[in-house]
Amino acid sequence: MEFQIEEHQISGMNCRLYLPPGYEEGREHYPVIYVNGEVPIEGILTELVGKGARTDFLLLSIKPESWNDDFTPWAAPAFRAEEEAPRGRADAYLSCLTKEIKPYMDARYRTKPEPEHTALLGYSLGGLTAVYAIYKTDVFGAVASLSGSLWFDGFCGFMERQKPLRTDLRVYFSLGKKESRSKNPRMGKVAECTQRAREILEEQLKKADRPGDNGGSRFLRSDSRDGVNEGYRLKAADGNRERVCFEWNEGGHFHDIAGRLAKAVIWWVESGCERVR
Repeated sequence: MEFQIEEHQISGMNCRLYLPPGYEEGREHYPVIYVNGEVPIEGILTELVGKGARTDFLLLSIKPESWNDDFTPWAAPAFRAEEEAPRGRADAYLSCLTKEIKPYMDARYRTKPEPEHTALLGYSLGGLTAVYAIYKTDVFGAVASLSGSLWFDGFCGFMERQKPLRTDLRVYFSLGKKESRSKNPRMGKVAECTQRAREILEEQLKKADRPGDNGGSRFLRSDSRDGVNEGYRLKAADGNRERVCFEWNEGGHFHDIAGRLAKAVIWWVESGCERVR
């Protein structure tokens, strides 16, 4: 199965861009998914096609200069003994993404530039940076953090002290059931911290939905028939769009990355991303 994928260097960052079938011949404008870090684009698209899911969007993956530096919000101790300590350059990365890369895309491609048609996804530290972006920019209407490194030093405390810059935000969390078995004591807190991050955002978005009263959003739990993909969903007052979704998956941190990214794309499409115009 072949897909149209281009290689670009945008603002000094190496990027891969997926264009949907018929893009060159048509005039339609498309929603855009931005992905922190290199991801298996071909594998994601193969999963989507196999599930009969939509692929009528643009997807841009952005390779950071330094994974540990660009995808950490502030300096912290080294994650492992043999590694250098992360320097915390996520602010600079997000500035480049929102002020240079996204404008480049909107100027040169037929995008739908509005936040409701723009998503940010990330895996591991890329997922951490996706959640960090919620409090730093308002250009993304949806954010997905897959196996996000939300155990990062002080991050949940940071979330508690901040407010999302968008009140109509939709958020997706995904985690492997075995990830908490990590021998690294910091990384072993990932399930606890992901649950906490979900709770924080639920409360923050509930307050945004219903200032001054106890109505508005409602918290739902949904269980799949096979018991694998147990999720938690917060819906907006009109009940039409998921606001916060947390999904468990089988396996550990590196299990079925393409499949899990495809699930995040399907969530985004089904929870409110509009078709091309």
